[in-house]
Order: sequence, then structure tokens, then C-alpha cells
Amino acid sequence: MKNIAKKFLDLHPELEKIEFIYVDFNGIPRGKNASPKTLIKAFDGGLRMPISSYVLDIWGDNPKGTGLVMTGDGDAICRPVASSLAVTPWNSRNTAQCLVSTEDGDGKPIFADPRHILSKVLDRFTKLGLRPVIAPEMEFYLIDNKLQANGHPQTPLIPGSHRRYQDVQLLNLSEMDDFEGFFTLVEKSAHSLGIPAETAIKECAPGQFEINLLHHDDALLMADQTFLLKRLIKNCARQFNMNATFMAKPFSDEAGNGMHVHLSVVDKDGNNVFTMDKNKQPQGLFSHAIAGLLKTTPDFLSFYAPHSNSYRRLVHNADHAPTTLSWGNENRTALIRLPEASAEATRLEFRVASADSNPYLVFASVLASVYAGIQGNFPLDKETIGNAHAQHPPLLGVTWTDAVVKTGVSSLVKDFFGEQFQQCYKCVKESEIKRFESTITDFRSEERRLGKECRSRWSPYH
Repeated sequence: MKNIAKKFLDLHPELEKIEFIYVDFNGIPRGKNASPKTLIKAFDGGLRMPISSYVLDIWGDNPKGTGLVMTGDGDAICRPVASSLAVTPWNSRNTAQCLVSTEDGDGKPIFADPRHILSKVLDRFTKLGLRPVIAPEMEFYLIDNKLQANGHPQTPLIPGSHRRYQDVQLLNLSEMDDFEGFFTLVEKSAHSLGIPAETAIKECAPGQFEINLLHHDDALLMADQTFLLKRLIKNCARQFNMNATFMAKPFSDEAGNGMHVHLSVVDKDGNNVFTMDKNKQPQGLFSHAIAGLLKTTPDFLSFYAPHSNSYRRLVHNADHAPTTLSWGNENRTALIRLPEASAEATRLEFRVASADSNPYLVFASVLASVYAGIQGNFPLDKETIGNAHAQHPPLLGVTWTDAVVKTGVSSLVKDFFGEQFQQCYKCVKESEIKRFESTITDFRSEERRLGKECRSRWSPYH
């Protein structure tokens, strides 16, 4: 493995530092900066970082009750993820980044590492001779690097002007052109990092955009690339004196940010096992997979909507954010949309996850539900045609507390993610809820809390 490091350093003698990065429960990058020579050490014997740093709340504190700090706060051994090693184009210093995964002294995966959570779920598909194929869509806002006087975010100045967008049009190319410099840097940076950013579109709110990744049958690699894309977008925005936020609902009167997950499953020969009949009705494994998602999504909702603000997006009958356990062909009001596609590209689009979620835990949750549906031969309910909000109860339109409670007692979460992970995640979220609800606010409580959450989350490492 150290030969990989030596070859990389030989190719890039100009390097001044290496960023070693891992991902905590909330999807926030953690890690350390090191000199280039440390890269050989990392690939040879690994680096060390405290296990407790995975189990941090959104403010970066260790909640009481996880059992990690006061029992000694031991280190994990960090192993570099070779596929992620690349030079970052946005730094002022010559810098490379590298993801790490963690294990203990016996080589066993650390229970708190979201990469290992996803890997464990994928192992179950491998035993069935199946491979998930995943492609995410990432929505985000470009915002001014200065908040309003009341602490609320605001849309950025249009480059070369002193104006801000007030009215926008979906898929308007002229608005993409206004931010051409930013998107050019994103495209070049993604290419240099090996991230398959396929398309970028203008979404339906001022300053809101979407970038899609090309599908891949290595779901763990896709999670790595999704996480790194979010980091890339944030860093590219800073080069143009803007911020980028993946916050689920940064503006109360505008559309929220989602992370839609497109999913199919192929067999060992690469054949798509998701099939439809002539009436566009899912068959066999496809129907069971959809049924599994419909039945078990509430168990995993706190991973799809991990923050208080996430639930401002899940408003019944408001917009395209789903609140019902429903599915339909080309139906963007449903939880699961089946896009029009060829037989080879037949897939589902899972629409509930917010963009502020941890992609490793989102993918792991979706796949756990799909696996449960396939293994249990779950029957599929009737297709929803038309407005799903008007036909089904808002079972996903619950509170943050309700979702955390459900995840904390779910036997399914315990089975797929492990009891220790489940209880630590519950502890972190309960601590966040307690702290959040104890905050004293003025008569504009909701808006004030939104502004505070924005400020807490727009840190250099989120």
C-alpha cells in the first residue's frame, strides 16, 4: 500500500500538505492536516484518531451517554481510501485530500464509522449475488457569505452586478450562465478528483441548483464521491465569495434541498433485476424492493432527515418533498417515483432524504429497506396516480423527536446498523434536541432558530 503513496508523492512533488478526512454521524468532515511525508506512514501503518470524534453533535461536542469518552476515549486506526487520494484544486497551498476508514487494533471495523455501516449492508447484497447501482441528485443553494442583519441567509449578488435574484425560472440557462465561473470550477475540480458529476441544472428558487452524479455499481464509492462533491461545492463557492448550503430548508418561503437517490439492482452478470410488466407495474424483486421501502422508511427517517430544520421541508401538500408512503410512475409527489426508462435503466427514485443528511447512512438505510423487502417478499400496494398528498396520510410529516424515537427502538436499525451504533446515534440526536429546545427565542422563534442553525452549520468543515 505504501507504494501507492510513494507514487503519488513522486507525481506531485509540489505538495505542501495532506488532508486526512473521515465522516462523523452528521456527515461533517473531521480529520487532520499533515505533511506530505505522513502519507507513506498512513498507507503503511495507518494514523490514529479518537473514536469519540465520530459521535459528535452538530456543534462538535461529545454528548454524555455514549460511553466513549469517560471509558478512556481510545483511538481508532485510520486506513487511507486509495480511490479518494487526489490533489484539491481550490486550496491556496498545494494540497491533497484522502478519505480514511477506521478499525481497531485487531483489524475489526469501528462500529461508529458510517463507511462501515454501508459496507455491512452491501455485504448482504453480495451474498445474494446482487449489486446495487446508485446515482444521487444533490440540491443546494448558493448564498451570500454575509447573513442579513437578522441572522437569516440571503441569495448572492449576481456576478458583475449589485442585484440579487428575486424571481427565477426552473431550468433557466441564463441563470446558469450568470454563475458560469463557479460551475466551471466545480466541473474542473470534480474531474480532477475523479467525481462523475454528470449534469447541473437550475432549480426553482433563487440561487438554488442541482448537480447529479453518474450511476455506479459500487455504492460505497458512490457515497465517497457524494460526500466529496458536497465538500467540493462548498470550497468552490468560497472562491467566488459565496457560501453553498445543503441545509434542508434555508428559506422558509422557498423550496427545500433534497438528495434524491436513484437505485437499481443488477445480478452477477450485470443484468438489471428491476423489471416492469407491459402496464408499467413493478414485478418480482422490484415490487418487493419498493414495498420494503414503503414499509420501513419510518424506521430510518432520522437518517434521511437528521436535523430540526430537515422537518421544515417535510410539509404535507406543500411542494415536491414527500410526506406519504406512496409510489407512482413519473409521480414527484410520491415517496418513490419510477422514472420512464428503458429496461436496462429501470430504477426507482427515492425522494425523502434531505441534502443535509449523511450520504453513507442514507444509502445504507435505503438498501437495508430494499433488502428487507426482497428477503421478506413484501407485497406492493397499489400505485398512486395524481397528488399523493391528497390521497394518503402524512406519515412522514412527523417531528424530529418522533423520528429519533422510532430509529432508537427499531429492530431493523439494530439488525442492519448494530445496537451500539443505534444507541450512540440516538444519544447524539436526543442531546441535540434537548439543547435546541432549550434555546430562548423571540416572537419570531422559528425564523430565529433557522438563522441560528444556519450559522452553526456553515463552518469551514461542514
